Amino acid sequence: MRDQTKAARQLGPRIEVCEFDFAKEGTFDRALADVQAVFLLPPLGPDQTVIVNRFVDAAKRAGVGHIVKLSAIDADRDPPFVVGSWHAASDRHIRNSGLSFIFLRPNSFMQNFITYFPPRDGIIYLPWGNGRASFVDTRDIAEAAAQALTDESHVNQTYTLTGPAALTIGEVADILSDAVGREIKYVDVPESTARDGMLQAGLPQWQVAALMELHAINKQSQWNAVTRDVEKVTGRRPTDFATFARDHADKFA
Repeated sequence: MRDQTKAARQLGPRIEVCEFDFAKEGTFDRALADVQAVFLLPPLGPDQTVIVNRFVDAAKRAGVGHIVKLSAIDADRDPPFVVGSWHAASDRHIRNSGLSFIFLRPNSFMQNFITYFPPRDGIIYLPWGNGRASFVDTRDIAEAAAQALTDESHVNQTYTLTGPAALTIGEVADILSDAVGREIKYVDVPESTARDGMLQAGLPQWQVAALMELHAINKQSQWNAVTRDVEKVTGRRPTDFATFARDHADKFA
């Protein structure tokens, strides 16, 4: 949250609010003062690894003992994908720092269907073909992060967070249709159309290239594995897509 006054009002008097900006290294020391553990959500961009590594170094200097980092599914895969390679590099830096750590590597978020590729006029447009992915609810990620920050039994572990089932986008559309009581369809758009659309919308070239790489991986169902890692960390089964759809039906109405 960029507005400190607004953040303080929403969080209440028990939570201390201070300035922090990944782009302003001078804000690191104040934000890290007297902090024992950090949840690290890296900023997305070509300079991500440099920024994260500087932050980790500052955390170590400040006496932080533990970092829970939101990484990326399959970050150290071979061959690499660009976003994963950024995360893998900073994950290595954290491992080598001497700090204790937990890496949370979630699959594609269920909430992406609200934020990044919501149905438009009742249609989900994606270049995923019949690819399957084990989408995970961000609420489960948040709960896993909170647990990882406070439970020492997870120290120095890497968890791949997924939902309980691998779904095609067509199946996602059917589940959303049931939740809202009207038909939602999936249209598999050509990759060239998806790329051109993002460029015309003003997305920078590096981001379009990274997103098209992720789309291609999902089209090939390379992230369709289902793990039990949400349950290992939180003690309960992950949220299924139907529950997510019902809980957020107003977003798709």
